[in-house]
Amino acid sequence: MKKILFIVFAFSAFIGFSQEKLLTKKIVYTINLTENTVKSDKHKDSIIYNYKVNQRFFWEAMDIFMDNWKNKKINVLDENGKNIVWDTMLVKLNLKLSKYYNKKIDKKEIQNILENYITKLSFKEEWTYNTETMLINKKVLAFCPIISIDSLHLTEEGFEAKEGFCFPLGWIEQTNQTSSNDDLLITRNIHYTIPIYNYTPYRWWENNLEEEYSIPYFDRFIQKAENMEIPVFENPDMTEALQKSNILKRRKFSKTESMVEDLGDNNIKETDTILNMQYQSEDFEYIRFGEEIYFNKNTLSFIKNTNYIAPIIAIKDKNENFLYYYPIYYIRKK
Repeated sequence: MKKILFIVFAFSAFIGFSQEKLLTKKIVYTINLTENTVKSDKHKDSIIYNYKVNQRFFWEAMDIFMDNWKNKKINVLDENGKNIVWDTMLVKLNLKLSKYYNKKIDKKEIQNILENYITKLSFKEEWTYNTETMLINKKVLAFCPIISIDSLHLTEEGFEAKEGFCFPLGWIEQTNQTSSNDDLLITRNIHYTIPIYNYTPYRWWENNLEEEYSIPYFDRFIQKAENMEIPVFENPDMTEALQKSNILKRRKFSKTESMVEDLGDNNIKETDTILNMQYQSEDFEYIRFGEEIYFNKNTLSFIKNTNYIAPIIAIKDKNENFLYYYPIYYIRKK
């Protein structure tokens, strides 16, 4: 009897394991934690930083991170894996800020920037996906808080906020030890879109999924959606899943091609032909996520749970200028 039970448990474990497939062993990307807008009045234009996460708990997480760094309880690393000393980081930050503002920066100003302008996070992660639900699971391997300060730029539509100063503080590698206590809820849901292909050879891991893994993932994603094996939605807040006819429509598009015909005697006939086409897995260049994020105060680790995913196509004009993002459809957790 014991032997039979062991075989049943082993088979169940194998089935559970087989549902998870590798998407990438290493991907690095950055998310913005704020939506920055320009406020104008009679006296001046200013930039308002609106946090998309729980501001209080995020600041608490960053205070814990920096206190541990100051007290030499953790190792913070640069891009080359070399240890960064807290005081050395402060000197480099001061020099870079002084150059940016073209003035000497005092300790009070440095402290204010450390407390209020960590507005981005870079993550190094391993991704797998569930072959039944197609939801992506993320294991955070390391994170890097980034100081980012916007500046005003005059455009045809008026002033816009664009990044003017950027300073990555350093990487802390996560142990991913389990701890059931002292989780800070950073956000119930943060919505962001990231590119997934980077053809720069020497930094292949930045915003890059290897095509040998990503194309089979998208192929399976489309197949399961069109076979009605998983519910898909036009947007993540919809209550009703898309019907099959609408699912099929969302991959279809029309393209106009100019056909030139030489009639002889220097006569040329040019006609426009409309081609009916379909988006393929190779056309997805971005992924949009909705995520729940926690920070554990004991292990100094970020934990992520995926709420929803959408493969994204970048729609461009004839001159290859970006127009807008097109989510083919969304899948979400139940």
